[in-house]
Amino acid sequence: MSDETLISALVDAVGADHVKQDADELGYYGSDRCRGTWSVDPRVIVLPKTVEQVQAVVRAAASASAKIVPSGGRTGLTGAATATGGEVVLSLERMNRILSVDVPGQTLRCEAGATVEAVQIAAAAEDLLYPVDFAAKGSAQIGGSIATNAGGVKVLRYGSTRSWVSGLDVVTASGELLHLGGSLVKDNTGYDLRQLFIGAEGTLGIIVGATMRLCTPPKGLLVALCSVPSDAHVLSLFTRARRELPLQAFECFDQGCLKHVLEHRGITGRGPFAEPSPQHVLIEIEIDGHGDDAQERAHDLLTLCLADAQDAGEIEDAVVAATAAQAHDLWDYREGISESLHGHTPHKSDIALPISEVTAFLEVWRPAVAKALPDAEALVFGHVGDGNLHLNVLKPPAESAESFVARAKAFDEETYALVQRFGGSVSAEHGIGLLKRDHLHFTRSDGELTMMRAIKAALDPRGMFNPGKVLPA
Repeated sequence: MSDETLISALVDAVGADHVKQDADELGYYGSDRCRGTWSVDPRVIVLPKTVEQVQAVVRAAASASAKIVPSGGRTGLTGAATATGGEVVLSLERMNRILSVDVPGQTLRCEAGATVEAVQIAAAAEDLLYPVDFAAKGSAQIGGSIATNAGGVKVLRYGSTRSWVSGLDVVTASGELLHLGGSLVKDNTGYDLRQLFIGAEGTLGIIVGATMRLCTPPKGLLVALCSVPSDAHVLSLFTRARRELPLQAFECFDQGCLKHVLEHRGITGRGPFAEPSPQHVLIEIEIDGHGDDAQERAHDLLTLCLADAQDAGEIEDAVVAATAAQAHDLWDYREGISESLHGHTPHKSDIALPISEVTAFLEVWRPAVAKALPDAEALVFGHVGDGNLHLNVLKPPAESAESFVARAKAFDEETYALVQRFGGSVSAEHGIGLLKRDHLHFTRSDGELTMMRAIKAALDPRGMFNPGKVLPA
């Protein structure tokens, strides 16, 4: 089938207004936030409104032997939503409805293009909570967050997206619509096929709808920020806090991260503490009950824990938020890090480690950076409570971006070999995409890769969906 015939079939499927070939739109829809060394080269953008239109697009692409890149909010950081070889980009952004909220069953049905924030708002309107939370929630779509098994800042308490998917509607390579799971709490009928599509990054089929589990929100939250003398003390503080507190989140960031946040916001001085410290930990706990008494009990519990930690040398200082506005300000130190580093051409690695190995890994990784990239600044922040670290190496001001990226990419092999040595994963929450495809062997064995390829071949025998992503050639 020629390009002209394919475009005509796509117009028949979704209407001429929703088939885009303008250069600006090709560039906009053709990639995600990851700017790698690969080209951005989509053939056409198509924006269906209904499941039936998605099915028609898939069948038209199959007839033309064309490939499809599913596209959500394009907030991904590994190139998983990038079209590099003349693919049809299928955007789900028009399929954004919240379909229903089942209050007794605590579930919500939505189309794949609904944003994570829209799901949270719809749940909150019924006094329920969708707890998967991350900075890009206003743009990230629920379908994309499922396809990448998004994590975020509350994984310690609630788990990643996988834990909250009750059902999926998926369009397969033949154009068939499958309903996988639903609102049932129990369904013990063999293979749980929906799990195959969670975290598959659109390589097995197109998620067009989802049923998400919800929960009862906490009655209140209390936030503290601590200055910590070392990486090792971060881990001992976490051990204490997990034992003594109803933790919702336990986040860390080093002094370099705080420095960049303060500079980015034009804040002079040292921020929340009189003296700088190597590490900082943000703790969020749940308040058990309503009213001033519950707030006071939670405050006393937290301050007692922090006092004991200070006596043990685990923290140097701490600030406990007295109001919701103060809690927001403390979270801003953590959540503003990525934005503050953006202008410094950061080279990022999103890794996971056994929690007990976090300190040992950093004791080896930081000197390795200093040796291999002696003029680059190495910064670390992340979700210590689930072993997820975000490693950042910043471009020296005098070096060209091209030169720095080449050096940093060469160092990736050393970073991921260390991750393997400490029993970790090369991707904690960002996925594989194009960026980490050639490093997957550091985490997955040959046997696992063989099985993954067999699954891909069984569900997408022509290799139509998101070609080149996840699996190495």
